[in-house]
Amino acid sequence: MGRELKRKQAKREGKNVREAQKKNRDKPLSMRTFIIILIVLLVFFVLLYLLTGIFITKDIKWFNKDNETEEDTQNIEDRILAVDSLRQYDHEYYVYYYDPSEEKSEVTNITYTLTSYVYRVDLSDDFNSNFVGEPSGIVENINDLKVANPTIIKVNDGKISAFYSGTLEITTALGEE
Repeated sequence: MGRELKRKQAKREGKNVREAQKKNRDKPLSMRTFIIILIVLLVFFVLLYLLTGIFITKDIKWFNKDNETEEDTQNIEDRILAVDSLRQYDHEYYVYYYDPSEEKSEVTNITYTLTSYVYRVDLSDDFNSNFVGEPSGIVENINDLKVANPTIIKVNDGKISAFYSGTLEITTALGEE
């Protein structure tokens, strides 16, 4: 019944319109209605969490049927951004710049044999796109660094001490270490 009909009915019955409206508002929620509201809210928030995880943050791999390889899970902590190449805490370390779609197995194997710690920089990541170009060699400022796929640099005390670019140069220079 609409508001106007309720008002007319209350007038016919000799009741005050405001009292009739108050009575309808003051009724407590029944237990069944309360539980239904809680269930609807719970379903809404679970659905919101799933949609956010799947489509926005991509934390939930719902539709991705690719299995993670052992290498992917093993080296997650080794991955850094190119801008952080000279900011690591180790005294001496290597930084391996590579494109995962074009990764060379002989260069990757060499990185596992190096005695110092090896950090990895994914060149296909958009955050590292400013560093892709004609190899610059040893530079003082990290913003001047340009690398090609694959490149390995050796860092001592926050400064680049060696620069190896290309599969041939890396395998000949670092294959002996």
